Amino acid sequence: MYTSKAHIIDAIIGNRKMMAVMTSNGEMQKLWWPRLDVFQQIDEWNFAISIDGYTNLLWLHDDMEWDFVQKYLDDSPIVLTKGRHKVLPISWQFIDFILPDKDVLIRRINIKNDSEKKMSIKLWQYSNFPIDERYRYNTTQYIDDIDGILHYRANTAIGLCSSKKISAFQCGGDVKSQIKGLNLAGEDQNMSSQGAVMWDYNTVYPQEDICIDIYLIADTSIEKIFKTMSSLKIRNTSDVQNDVCKYWHDIYFERNHIDIYNKKLNKLYNRSIMVFHLLSQSDLGSILAAPEVDEDFLYCGGYGFCWGRDAAYITCAIDAAGYYDMVDKFYEWTISAQSADGSWAQRHYLDGSIAPNWGIQIDETGSVLWGIWEHYKITKDKQFLSKMWPSIKKGAEFLISYLDDYTGLPSDSYDLWEERVAEHTYSAAAVYGGFIGASNIAAEMGFDAEAKGWTKNAIDIKKAIEKWCWDEETGYFLRSIKVDGEIHKDHIVDISVLGLVYPFKVLDANDKRIRATVKVIEDRLWSLKVGGIKRYENDVYRGGNPWILTTLWLTYYYTLIDENDRAKELFGWVVDHATPMGLFSEQIHRNTGKPAWVVPLTWSHAMFILTLRELLDKELLE
Repeated sequence: MYTSKAHIIDAIIGNRKMMAVMTSNGEMQKLWWPRLDVFQQIDEWNFAISIDGYTNLLWLHDDMEWDFVQKYLDDSPIVLTKGRHKVLPISWQFIDFILPDKDVLIRRINIKNDSEKKMSIKLWQYSNFPIDERYRYNTTQYIDDIDGILHYRANTAIGLCSSKKISAFQCGGDVKSQIKGLNLAGEDQNMSSQGAVMWDYNTVYPQEDICIDIYLIADTSIEKIFKTMSSLKIRNTSDVQNDVCKYWHDIYFERNHIDIYNKKLNKLYNRSIMVFHLLSQSDLGSILAAPEVDEDFLYCGGYGFCWGRDAAYITCAIDAAGYYDMVDKFYEWTISAQSADGSWAQRHYLDGSIAPNWGIQIDETGSVLWGIWEHYKITKDKQFLSKMWPSIKKGAEFLISYLDDYTGLPSDSYDLWEERVAEHTYSAAAVYGGFIGASNIAAEMGFDAEAKGWTKNAIDIKKAIEKWCWDEETGYFLRSIKVDGEIHKDHIVDISVLGLVYPFKVLDANDKRIRATVKVIEDRLWSLKVGGIKRYENDVYRGGNPWILTTLWLTYYYTLIDENDRAKELFGWVVDHATPMGLFSEQIHRNTGKPAWVVPLTWSHAMFILTLRELLDKELLE
């Protein structure tokens, strides 16, 4: 059975169909193919060295043996990881990248003898690839024609080949124990997901480097693996790496021209663009919330899906960066993902099918309609609106059907945090935004009756929010209400009520009720030990940490009311809490101040771009 690996991700690489994530020690934690959400093909893929005269096998990802340094090369998703042994005079480095146009991951390994004596070194590779996350009916085979190991099952094949002749191999059996015993049995085929190979470097002179390129190739047949391998082996891998670097520099060149003189901010801006591209299934159009960290739902409901809620912010950020075609494709994808009743489910797989969920979340539908209008405001593409119109009309009609006749608010659904069912203030704001977006589109296209009707729906929701969600007694906006014969008020202070201002503009940022609510938010949600804003009072998810996106949400609000010093202070906190690789996590640990849980979270990067642009437009940053 597949077991989740709940590790903090340090680096991510990929293309439109293949994505890999790794930790700071160079260990490849996960590899998705043929989509970014399915399937996760790796259980383990690790390397070790043995040195004649030294009894211990040295696994290169072992934190007890090595000190590590890691970074992206040339601002591209090309990851350099270095390891230096804590005692022995030996060091190594990995360079990992995935080709943009082929489903190929290349790992370039360099091992250096740092001593003044020659060494005899053997390099070992252990691979355990339960194909398509299934442990039954796998085959692992060594094939002499390509001098490599193949893992395959049905129509999925993954080949592991190299630039150096293999010295020994093993398919199936107790592979790890045999590596530990420095003895591979030579079995060339087994119904197993495990395999191993060894490369023998008989003599490595003092200060000499040994180099090898490992090619991991995924395809739908063994024959296609052979063909791709043949084309790779005749190319200079350094040239291939340079081509990957150029490909990504061309992507950055396409972005909207924006002068960011601060090197750290410019790096984080480019990292965000990189994340948007790496987590977008470009052939389908959909966008992943994050690389999955919890497939077995041990700690949460999972992240490897597409949410309309996240996407509303993400597509606005992608538009702000100038990649309009990506946003076109996303909203065209929403047509295929829309349910027959006009709603959008809580979340979807990247092919548009409904993902595992626990009920309706009405802000998803409102967010999609709002986002379509926001995109059109930038592109002014009438053909885009015409294509989207049937979907927009169905979505707006569904929102009407979902209104509570008594309160006028959207009926009970899950909140944006997906934890409780009620009539939520944020959900109402999102539905208001959906109606405004749909109404503006209808007016643009000459459908005056729909425009008028949906505007009235929006106005009515605003009145309902002011009637039911504002609490005069406490002096702030409620998180939600529950109608059960009587009105039950949820007084928990929640950052999500800022949705009334941004992004959905139900109320003005200077509304005295909003100002009062924000004061309570800052007073009660500020994390006293490490800073940052929590989602809501008494949050217990992952221990109750401050979040990157919530802190940016408050930052954005302060820019709207010209409290510039506080905005810059909060923004600086976010910048300081990026990972060493320049990625934004979902959370920051409440005690250590380090990135926590999911890395990277696309929504976090979106809020960074949107807030950065606001600060730059107001000339608040150098």
